[in-house]
Amino acid sequence: MSHIVISGGSRGIGKACALLFRKEGYDVTVLSRSKPEYDLNGIEYIQCDVSDPSSVKDAISKITGPIDVLVSNAGVSLTGLATDFGTDEYRLVMDTNFGGLYNLARNVIPGMVSRKSGVIIAISSMWGQTGASCEALYSASKGAIDSYVKALAKELGPSGIRVNAVSPGVVMTDMMSSYTEEDIDALREETPLERIGTPDDIAKTVYFIASDSSSFITGQIIGVNGGLLI
Repeated sequence: MSHIVISGGSRGIGKACALLFRKEGYDVTVLSRSKPEYDLNGIEYIQCDVSDPSSVKDAISKITGPIDVLVSNAGVSLTGLATDFGTDEYRLVMDTNFGGLYNLARNVIPGMVSRKSGVIIAISSMWGQTGASCEALYSASKGAIDSYVKALAKELGPSGIRVNAVSPGVVMTDMMSSYTEEDIDALREETPLERIGTPDDIAKTVYFIASDSSSFITGQIIGVNGGLLI
């Protein structure tokens, strides 16, 4: 039975991934700062702040057995003018979004290399590819994730490890709480498929990328955005 570790698994996309992989028979470990409120039957929870290297190292050390799949999903977003935010906000966004992937990957890569197998999946964002006005820090952190994924894929491919990013478009999660109904309606109208994405849309793509069905896919930034970014 394969074992998957999912960061930011308490809600939204992380929750959808945890429930789907559990349903499909995976051993699932969820990392998050607070304990998930949904049914954890069959899911192990470990408290972890992915922005803190020591917290990640401690969490990974508590996991018994090999980690076959890592999903780096934990993230934060700030909305406002680029000049509104200072060093503290910069560190929060970069250390959580990109730093979380970096901290997790460096702790799971050695085991994957020794076994010559493994899958690393980062949850990115279409804003990392195209940039978003008033979300400059968030966009930059996701752009860093995309570059890191491509570089890791080249570095780890000879060890049988695949590295990809799933890049959502507009998805109804807590990060949308700062958007008005008018904003959401406008984004829906701009999307060729004329709907807003769901966490399940992303989870299903993550499941495909984690599976052997995608065994020849690595180093890709896979857009799941309803055609909003073409």
